[in-house]
Amino acid sequence: MVGDRVTLVVPHRRRRDALLRLLAAVDGWRVLVVDDSDDGLDLDVPRVRLGGGSGFARACNAGLAFVTTPCAILLNDDAVPLGDCLERLSRQGGLCGPVLVGPGGVESTGLDVSSWGRVRQRVDVPVANRQVAALSGACLHLPARVRLDERFPHGFEDVELCLRLGGAWLVAGARCFHEGGGTLSRAAPEAQAHAVTGQMLCFDRAHEPLVAALHAAQVLREGADWARLRAVARGWRAARRLRSTPGFPLSNPRHELSRHGRSP
Repeated sequence: MVGDRVTLVVPHRRRRDALLRLLAAVDGWRVLVVDDSDDGLDLDVPRVRLGGGSGFARACNAGLAFVTTPCAILLNDDAVPLGDCLERLSRQGGLCGPVLVGPGGVESTGLDVSSWGRVRQRVDVPVANRQVAALSGACLHLPARVRLDERFPHGFEDVELCLRLGGAWLVAGARCFHEGGGTLSRAAPEAQAHAVTGQMLCFDRAHEPLVAALHAAQVLREGADWARLRAVARGWRAARRLRSTPGFPLSNPRHELSRHGRSP
């Protein structure tokens, strides 16, 4: 049984309603909730309790530390696997994920990562499994021994992981709904700052100005929100501080792809 080889690790911050919806959808699977809410959950589910506001990477790692199955699937609490999504990911194995769909349709079919700092979301749905540079952590199957880099504040820790492991597989027939923004609104200046920091940390320091320019251009296209423009600069400063952390980086990201699951 594929379900005997995988544990669903669900970091939870705020959206109790979304978490309940997810738990109902994955009934029968082995689940571990990482409770990173401020007040604590009163649900009768296996869980690890953190202090609140620990961040996605730290919450995922706290859950993975208690996983006893060979593999795990990271699931955002505002995500819902559709149909046989979990079975398909488990059969594929390694580092893989589904097609993400949101309220507006296809949200992600993997990410293209350039050598010069650009990360582009793909939305073209393939007919067969394909290798991609990176996948979203909203629904991500991985070996349970793998850990995310906790120096990433909120965003791009999933990209760094995929680059570090040499790429991932998109499982074309698997679908997962992702509401998005359950922990932090994508339009919030804080989210902008975190995205800038995370994207800069995926590349060499020499690429920082280009990454900042890409984010500033995006903000201008979306309406010249001055709070978000200031957040770009704040994210850049945060990346500079994190680069001075002893032992950084955790690894040297590689941009070539390698196989981490069975072929299509």
